[in-house]
Amino acid sequence: MFRCVAYNEALQEEWDKLALSQGTIFHTTAFRRVLLKTFGYECAYQAVVDEKGCIHALVPLLASRNLGLQKVGVALPFINYLDVCAVNEEARQFAFASIPAIKDRLELAYVELRLKEQELKQPGWTSHLENYTFELSLSGDEEQVLAQSSASNRNHVRKVYRNNWFQVSFDQEHLDAFYRVYVKRMKQLGSPAPSIRFFKQFFECMPDHTFLLTVLDARTNQVTGGMLLIASPSNGTLYYPYGANLVEYNGKYLNNFMYWEAAKLGMRLGLQQLDLGRSQAGTGTFRYKEQWGATARQLRYLVCVPDCEKAGPVDRNKLSLYVELWKKMPQWITDAVGKRLIRYLLP
Repeated sequence: MFRCVAYNEALQEEWDKLALSQGTIFHTTAFRRVLLKTFGYECAYQAVVDEKGCIHALVPLLASRNLGLQKVGVALPFINYLDVCAVNEEARQFAFASIPAIKDRLELAYVELRLKEQELKQPGWTSHLENYTFELSLSGDEEQVLAQSSASNRNHVRKVYRNNWFQVSFDQEHLDAFYRVYVKRMKQLGSPAPSIRFFKQFFECMPDHTFLLTVLDARTNQVTGGMLLIASPSNGTLYYPYGANLVEYNGKYLNNFMYWEAAKLGMRLGLQQLDLGRSQAGTGTFRYKEQWGATARQLRYLVCVPDCEKAGPVDRNKLSLYVELWKKMPQWITDAVGKRLIRYLLP
C-alpha cells in the first residue's frame, strides 16, 4: 500500500538517492534549493512511500501565485519537462492518481505537469501539446556528431573556426557579463529576466553539475553570448535551459559556434545527448535546432482540472500586446520590474 507524504529534511538522503538513480539532476533537492532560495516559492514536494516509509516515487511540486493571483502548483517552473521519477509503474501511477487530492489539500487552483517520456490518460486533465524539446545525440567522435547536421550548418561551424572570430571560456568570472547579455536579449524578445541570483544559485547548490559557457570576441575579448549548462549524469544528458547572444554577431554564426562548443563539452563529460531546450513548432528556433540533426520530442503539458475555465498556464498568444510593450519600455524599468514579475510567470 502506498501513501503520499510531504517532503521533509529527513527524506533528503533517500530522495536524492532515488532522483540520481531513476531521475535527473532536476529531481534532486539541490534544484529545489535553487528555486526556493531565488523565488521564495512554497515547497509542495510529495513522496510516495510504502508502509515502511520507503520512497517509491517523487512528485516535485512548487506552489506560487500566478499572474492571475491564483495559488497554483507546477512541476516544475524554470525547466522544460520533468517526468515523474518512480521505481516502478505501480508507484508512478499512484503518484499520478494522487495529484488531484494533493491539489485539493493544498487549495491549489490547478496543478501543471510537464512530461516528456510519460503519458497520463486519467480523466480530469487538459493537454497542451505545442512545445517540443530537441535531443542531439553525442554518440561517436566529433566528426560523427557534427555529421548529423545539415551541410550549411557544418559549413557555418567550420567557417567560424577558420576565421578565428571567437574564443570559448568556462570561467565563472564571466557570469556578470553573461547576465548583461542575457537580460538584453530577453528584453528584445519581450520577456522579463530573473535576477542574477538565480544563476548564482546553480553554482552554489549544484557546483559539480553547472557549467557557464561564454563566447568571447577574439579581437576585443568582449563576452558576446553564453549558455548555462546543467549536466545530469543519471540520464546521460547535458541540458541547455538558459542562454543568449548579442544579435549583432549573428552574421558571424555565433550561435553555431556556441552550440557546437556545448556539444563538445557534453562529449568530454561522457554524456550521451545534448538537450537543446524548448521550442514551438513552426518557429525560427525550432527550424534552427532541426538543422543540427537533433530529434524533436513533443512535450505534454498537462493541467488538472479541466472543468475550471481559468485553470492552466497563461496563453502566450494573449500576452502579445504586453510582449510588445515590454520591448519598448525603458530598460531601467524592465530590469527592476522583471526580477519581481518573473516568479509569477512560472516559465
